[in-house]
Amino acid sequence: MTFRLENRIGIAAPAREVWDLVYDIAKWPEWSGIYSEASGKIAIGEKLRFTFQVGDLKPMTVEGVVYDWVPEAQLAWTVTLARGWVKSLRYIEIEKLTETSCILAQGDYWTGPLAWMMPQKTRSAARAGFKLMNENAKRIVEERWAAKGGELIVVPDEPADGPPQIHTLMKPTSTKPTKTWGAGGGGPGFGPRLQK
Repeated sequence: MTFRLENRIGIAAPAREVWDLVYDIAKWPEWSGIYSEASGKIAIGEKLRFTFQVGDLKPMTVEGVVYDWVPEAQLAWTVTLARGWVKSLRYIEIEKLTETSCILAQGDYWTGPLAWMMPQKTRSAARAGFKLMNENAKRIVEERWAAKGGELIVVPDEPADGPPQIHTLMKPTSTKPTKTWGAGGGGPGFGPRLQK
């Protein structure tokens, strides 16, 4: 079984500003709201170590391995649990919309024979943790951008005639099967940035 947990948020600041916050892993405990320890080097194959707590669940320490990363766009790492019976692909994606706006997505793909056993309470707590981290990142990045003299509000152009138009801000990611990750080398698609 495979399932995904994700939270997305729009940020009125350039993607590079969000990346600057994400890239400094050692400072995640200062702003994330869920990590009390974060360390490691962002390079493919390098280890990352995190201690985190979501909701009223007990703190948990895990080690992950950087699966992929693209400056100003994504960071993805894998974690193996329960002696390999459960695998997680944790990701942070930054989707540039304009020069001064982007979407921050944080999520987790869970796969493996025992993935289905993850309790609903744990899934809800994880979603809430992603939401908290995204909201904190939005606040900090937009404050930093404003302090640099950047514009805080992204207003779409209104048409010359007729009512205001609705603009789609989020683009869905592909979830069709690929041979990128998972048991036996096969697994779910992770969107265009996470596909090799």
